[in-house]
Amino acid sequence: MDQNIKPVKVSLYIGDTGELGQAMQVFLASEPVKQRLVLRMSDSDEALQEDLRSGRADYGFSMPPDFSEQVRSGKGELNAYPGRMVERNLTAEAVINGFVQEIKIRQSAAIVTMGKAASAQSPDLSSAHTGVSPSMVHVGTLAAGGNVVFGHVSSLQYYSVAYLIMFLLFSGMSAAISLTEEREKGTLQRLYAMPVSMNAIVFGKLAGILAIAFIQAAFIVTFTKVIYGVDWGTDYGGIALICLLTSIAAVCLAVIIASFVRSRKAVELIYSMLVVMMTFFSGGMVAGLGQTVQDIGKFSINHWANEALRQMMSEGSLSGQWQAVLTLGAIAAGLVWISAFRFRKAVEV
Repeated sequence: MDQNIKPVKVSLYIGDTGELGQAMQVFLASEPVKQRLVLRMSDSDEALQEDLRSGRADYGFSMPPDFSEQVRSGKGELNAYPGRMVERNLTAEAVINGFVQEIKIRQSAAIVTMGKAASAQSPDLSSAHTGVSPSMVHVGTLAAGGNVVFGHVSSLQYYSVAYLIMFLLFSGMSAAISLTEEREKGTLQRLYAMPVSMNAIVFGKLAGILAIAFIQAAFIVTFTKVIYGVDWGTDYGGIALICLLTSIAAVCLAVIIASFVRSRKAVELIYSMLVVMMTFFSGGMVAGLGQTVQDIGKFSINHWANEALRQMMSEGSLSGQWQAVLTLGAIAAGLVWISAFRFRKAVEV
C-alpha cells in the first residue's frame, strides 16, 4: 500500500446479528481492510448519516438488522453513503466490493450443496459499476449526486437557493438606505406638505422595493433554470410565496434598523453584517459546518426560506411540507409587528 494515501474514515453500522453480520465484522477485522479504512462504529443509520454531515467520516456503510434473512429470501440491501471526495469513495467501494464477493462465494457454496432450488432463489450480485448488484447495495441517499452535505438536492440547487435568498435580503438594504438618506436630507418632512399621508408615501416606496426584489427573484430563477438547468420544481406559486415572505421580512428588518441607526454608513455596515451572518449560519456559504452551526442557523430568516425551497425542489411542490413556510411566515409577521411600532422613528428627523 502507498503510505502517502491516507486511510478512509468510514462510519459503519452493522445491525444484523446473523451470519452475514458476523461475517462482515470478521472481514473488516482483517489486516488488508485495516490498512485502507479507519472504522467508526455507529449505533444507527441516523448516527452514521450525522457522522458524514459533520465530517467525522468520509464514507458511510450500513447493514440492516435483517440482512441475512433478506439474502436468504433472494433480496437483501446494503446502504452505501458516498462522501465528498471521489477518490475516498472509490477506495471504500473497493472494500465493499470485496465483502460482496465473499458473499458470492458463500452463495456459490450454497448452490453446490442445495442444488438448483437455491440457485433459483439466489440474488444476482453482479454489477458493472462496483461489482455489486443494485438490488444488493443501495447507493445513496443523503444527497443527489452522492454528496451528503446538500440534503436531497444537488449542490447546484443548494447554492442557487442560498444565493436567491441572500439577494432578496440584500434588496431590503436599499429600503434602509433610502429611508436614511431621505431622513438626513429632510425629503420626507417636506412631503408632509402634500395632500397624501406619510404612511402612504413610505409604504409606496417600500412596495416599489418589494417589486424590484420580485423582479430579481424571477430573473435568478429563470437564469439558473435555463442556463444551468437547475430544477426548481413545478410549484412556482410556492416559490413566489417564499420570495414574498422573505422580501417582506427583509424590508421590515430594514425599517427596524433604520429606526435605531441614523447614519447611512452604519446602516449599510449593520445590515450587511447581519445578512452575511445569517447566510453563513444557515449554510449558504459553506455547507455541512456541523450541528452547532445548523442549530444557530435556525434563528435566521435564511434557514427557513432555504428549507422551504429545498423541500419544494425535492418533493416537487410544497404540498404537505408547510412547516418551514409557516415558520418563515411567523418570522415575517413578527418583523411586521415590530416595524409598525418603530416606523415613526425610522422616518422622523
